[in-house]
Amino acid sequence: MERLNRDFFEDHPKEVAPKLLGKYLIVNFSGDKIVTKVVETEAYGGREDLGCHVGRFGRTKRTDLLFRKVGCAYVYPVYINTYCLNVVCHLKGEAGGVLIRALEPLIGIELILKNIGKSFDNNFNIRKLLNGPGKLCRALKVNKSFNGEDMVEGKKIYFTEGQDIKERGILRTPRINIPYAGISKGWLWRFIIKNSEFLSR
Repeated sequence: MERLNRDFFEDHPKEVAPKLLGKYLIVNFSGDKIVTKVVETEAYGGREDLGCHVGRFGRTKRTDLLFRKVGCAYVYPVYINTYCLNVVCHLKGEAGGVLIRALEPLIGIELILKNIGKSFDNNFNIRKLLNGPGKLCRALKVNKSFNGEDMVEGKKIYFTEGQDIKERGILRTPRINIPYAGISKGWLWRFIIKNSEFLSR
């Protein structure tokens, strides 16, 4: 599976986010790996976007990564031991990123279950393993140590080519859980694969 190159991420997040749908996100674990398919993303622009950390807080020690090299991970906590995974994307001189909201598990389901302390049983539902940004980070063991990780050239976590998703197979909606974003709240910057069973709630 060919990796996505740096150029893929050198664009406005609202252009990169739909192109990430169908791509594979791979995490390596000491010889084992988890392979997933991206089924839901959200774009977060720079200073113009009040839903983005940059739009809300400006350039700070925390948000500095969003101005830097594209294709790197931007990971931040939302609750204790709960994180969100973003990949830095922007045009030159700007800032932004794409939030990975939901994934479809393909390879390494046993490892995912081990990571979240569950097992195959009558209550097992594969569709709910990675259907949310916090859930997928727990299942992939993505935490603050991933912040700044190079997702283009690194070995820990990266994207590859995957399934080709046509424009007619993509649905665009407003983003979720950003009531503070003012006019930005209604922008259609959430992208999902239509009819996927693995989307966030």
